[in-house]
Amino acid sequence: MAEQVSSGSVDPDPAADDAAAPRPADRPLPPYPSSAGHPLLHTVHAMRDVFGFRERAMADHDLIRIKLLGPGDVYHLGHPDHFERVLLNDRERFRKSEDFRLTFEGGLVAVEGDAWRRQREVLQPLFSRDSLRDYADGMVEAVRRRRDHWQPGTRIDLAAETSDLTLDVLFATLLGRKLAVDGDEEIRTAADRLQHWFTPTSYPLPTWIPTPARLRFKRGKRRLQSVADGLLDAAADDPPADPGEADDLLSLLVALRESGVESEALTDDRLRDQVVTMIFAGHDTTATAIAFAFYALARYPEVRERFHAEVDALDGQPTVADLDALDVTERVVTETLRLFPPVYTIPREATTDVVVDGYRIPEGATTWLTVDRVHRDPRFYDDPDTFRPGRWATDLRERLPDFAYAPFGGGPRACIGRQFALMEAQLALATIGRDYHLAWPDDRTDDGPPRRLGMTTRMEPGTTVRVVER
Repeated sequence: MAEQVSSGSVDPDPAADDAAAPRPADRPLPPYPSSAGHPLLHTVHAMRDVFGFRERAMADHDLIRIKLLGPGDVYHLGHPDHFERVLLNDRERFRKSEDFRLTFEGGLVAVEGDAWRRQREVLQPLFSRDSLRDYADGMVEAVRRRRDHWQPGTRIDLAAETSDLTLDVLFATLLGRKLAVDGDEEIRTAADRLQHWFTPTSYPLPTWIPTPARLRFKRGKRRLQSVADGLLDAAADDPPADPGEADDLLSLLVALRESGVESEALTDDRLRDQVVTMIFAGHDTTATAIAFAFYALARYPEVRERFHAEVDALDGQPTVADLDALDVTERVVTETLRLFPPVYTIPREATTDVVVDGYRIPEGATTWLTVDRVHRDPRFYDDPDTFRPGRWATDLRERLPDFAYAPFGGGPRACIGRQFALMEAQLALATIGRDYHLAWPDDRTDDGPPRRLGMTTRMEPGTTVRVVER
C-alpha cells in the first residue's frame, strides 16, 4: 500500500477562528483523557511512562489536554496543521515556554521578537554553505579520534560515546578547541545536566519542589556558565579585528562585542547565554540521532548491508565531497529522525486565547507539539513503526503535508543548525561504518531502544553495543 497523506479537520484559516462566532472565550476546551482530568493521576501516569500515557490519551484525538501538578493543563497538539498554526501562520500568538527561558535565558532558542531576529542574523553566517564545508574535515577528524579510542571486541556505552563524539565535533568546529578524548569530564557532565530539569520525575511537579534532578540541573548550569566564561575570556586574548574574519562562534561574539556594533545585544551575560545554548543544542540532539541510527543499523541487517556497501565504495575516509554519494546514509539519518526524533515535542506558550481545531487554548497555556506522534501517524506514513529508510527514496517528501516531518521544528524559528547536524550525522556514520559494525549484544532483549526523556529523547545511559571490526 502506498504511503497516504491527509489533511486534518482543523480550521483552515486562522483568521476565521477569531472572525466567526463564537468567540474564543466561548469555545470548549480540549478533552481530557481518562482519569477525568485529575492532576494527581495524570502526573503519576506521566512520570511512569510519558510516551505510553500520551499515546493512549491521543488515540482518538489530535488535540487533548493533560493536567499536571506543576504546569497545570498542558495542551498536546498532534496534527501537522496544528504545527503550521503554531510555528508559522499564528506564530506571533505563541512564544517559547518558561522552561526554555529558564534554561537558556538570553540565548537564541529562548529569546523573542527583535532580539531573536538580530541574534539569528548575527549567527547565521556560521551556518552558511561555505562555513559548513569548512567544518567537514574537522568533523571527520574528531569522529576518527573518538573511533580510534574504541577497541574491537569490547562493549561501549552508546549514549555516552555518541554524546562525547558530538561534543568533540562541536568544540573542534564551532568553538575552535579540541577536547581531550579522555578528559574535560566537567564540561561533558555539565552539558548533560541541562537535561535534568525536564525529566519525567521532575517536570510534572511544581517548580518549587527541589527534586534531585532539578538540583543537578542547577549545578550543571552554573558549571556550564563558568565554562562559557572561560572560553570567552580565552577568545578575547586575540580577537579578530573584523567580525567578518571570525571562523568560529567564540571569535565572532568577541569581535562583535569589541567592535561596539552589538554592544546592547552582546553584554557579557548574553555572550555567555549564546555559548551555553550552543554547547547544549549543538551536540545533544545529534548525539541522539547517531545513537539511534546505529541501533537501527544493528537491528535491520538488510539496511546495514546497503549502508556498508555504500561507505565501502568511497575512496578513503569520507569528506564533504562524498555527501552527494551517500544516498543510503542520508536516508538512514532521515528515517532515524522520523522514528526516533530527539526533539520529541516542541513546547510553546500561548500569549493570547487561540482557537485550534474548534477548541480554545487559553492565554498563558503550555502547548506541546507532539513530533513523535505526527511522525508515526498512519495517516501520513505506511507501516509507521518500522524502520524503512527506503520510503525516502520515493516521492513521499513531496506528498507529505507541510510539518508532517518536523525533526527540526519549522517556520522562521526552525533549527539554525539543521544542515550542520545532518552533515555531521552522515559523516559520523560513514566514518565509523567503514571500519566498525556496532552490534546489539546477543544477551540484550529488544523491545525497542531504551529511551530516557529530558528536554530531548535520549538513548538510556548504560546501553552498550559491541564493537565489531569489519
